[in-house]
Amino acid sequence: MYKIASLALVVLLFGCNGLKTTENQKKGNTPSENKILINDVWALTEILEVPLSDDIAKRPQLEFNHKENSFSGNNSCNQITGNLKELTNTDMEFGIIKETKMACKEMKLASTFVQQLRNTRSYKVTNGNLHLLDADEKVLLRFKKID
Repeated sequence: MYKIASLALVVLLFGCNGLKTTENQKKGNTPSENKILINDVWALTEILEVPLSDDIAKRPQLEFNHKENSFSGNNSCNQITGNLKELTNTDMEFGIIKETKMACKEMKLASTFVQQLRNTRSYKVTNGNLHLLDADEKVLLRFKKID
């Protein structure tokens, strides 16, 4: 009787785990959570599918803290900080974005960058790259992991 109960328990545990894996695969989730993977420093490589030039004075960067749902970095001119209204394994929405008020020679990149952060609704992490996407899953910003 004890062997049958033990066998039933093992089958039940492995069976539930198998369903969970299948469910995650249907959702497109990976076994490790993406929100843990973004907890790093990221340098902008593309904005609205246009690669950034290597000769820009200061490359925009973001650093995420998934435990506090916060971020910090720069927009190529000013320091930025803020919180994330939403952060799940696939969804991301930026809350209030605070910026320092330095005047820079070129402000177009800085303002476009911040606007695209505001338009972000989801994200993907693939091969050391972070892709921030809008509601239609169009890539707004692409980053390379640098930390």
